[in-house]
Amino acid sequence: MPDFLPREPRKGEAWGVDRSSALSEISVHTPGRYIVELSPTDRRMPFLRVNVRRPGHADRIVYVPVTRRTSYLLRSSEGGLVLQFDGSDIAAASIRPLRIGDVGTVLRRRRRQKGFELPLGQGIVLRPLLHIAGPEGRDLTHSLKSLAAWGFGVASTNLQKTLSRHFEGPSIRPPEHLPIAEPKIVVALHLHYPDLWPEFEALLEAIGRPFHLILTLTRPDAALAQRVHARFRNAEVIVYDNRGRDVGPFIQLLREGRLDPFDLICKLHGKKSDLSGPRMILGEVWRQASVFDLVGSRAVVDRIIAEFGRSRDTEMIGSRRFRLPNEWKSEDAAWGKNKAMILNLLETMGVATDCPLDFFAGTMFWVRRDALEPLKQLDLSLASFPSETGQQDGTLQHALERILGMICTKISGTAWDDENAA
Repeated sequence: MPDFLPREPRKGEAWGVDRSSALSEISVHTPGRYIVELSPTDRRMPFLRVNVRRPGHADRIVYVPVTRRTSYLLRSSEGGLVLQFDGSDIAAASIRPLRIGDVGTVLRRRRRQKGFELPLGQGIVLRPLLHIAGPEGRDLTHSLKSLAAWGFGVASTNLQKTLSRHFEGPSIRPPEHLPIAEPKIVVALHLHYPDLWPEFEALLEAIGRPFHLILTLTRPDAALAQRVHARFRNAEVIVYDNRGRDVGPFIQLLREGRLDPFDLICKLHGKKSDLSGPRMILGEVWRQASVFDLVGSRAVVDRIIAEFGRSRDTEMIGSRRFRLPNEWKSEDAAWGKNKAMILNLLETMGVATDCPLDFFAGTMFWVRRDALEPLKQLDLSLASFPSETGQQDGTLQHALERILGMICTKISGTAWDDENAA
């Protein structure tokens, strides 16, 4: 009998999995410690949506890390707990009381795994036991550590709210349209990975106000160009050599004067850290969190443009989650291997070299076109950037990533889930 089908609990056992509807449920009838096993259906993002139901409390949604088969230690100080899943997300699920024979497994690498714990309520904790999930579990462990180093720990608001937006989509609440002037806007989107276009297409459609789209690619793609023009008739689709990641094409657009007719520029790109493995998850979360914070809805865009209207000193607005330095990335880490090059470029531009390091990692932001004027002093073009060899630091594009924030009079962080969001 498959282990996710319901049966009568044995003496001393409190468990149940209900698959009689579109939902699957695991029930805990008495307080205690349990081993939960989950096998999800295929998914790109290794997280699972769980609705936590407790008597006398409002339901709570959490997102838990998961491999093809993951064991968890569940500690519950109360009975009546129900973990509810979408039936289409679960291939198999089971729960049983912790046994003496489990203690060694649970205690092994306890300190490392404790960092991945998810509090489900007062006295209720779910701990993924990824160290027993084989190579896939080890890869996921590395990924979660990378995320935590950027402030996206498993239980953090940053990660939980980003995953909420990823799984649930934007709020259906209509935005409160603010009485603001209409600046001329251009969205400069670079896609080295054309398969990401549907993700950006949906977000750009939701902006709901006039803008011009410039899409830069690293190889010709007639089918993609046709799809882009079908939705954004006046869009420009330009193919550049693969130099400078997303920064090189942006500098070339600036050099060619294509950004000059606009007041505000929204710079986006299809960031991926890797096609698979631990860095892939970091890239997915990084891209989605940044993009949600910048063009996640009409309300998000209205708030950003209103901020530019209120404060003429504000020249750049980006995701507050990736504004560096911060509590997770020290100033030394934020400089990386780029300090000497940055100081040289600032001096060439005539910008004070003692200006503070303050920038948005990942080079996604809104910026006033006028704020970019100092870059013209550098006389850079796409050819100024090195050929792509997978460099992770110390190149011209990494230096400019930091300089773009440093040349602005004032930069401001924002997020789609800020409390003052419309």
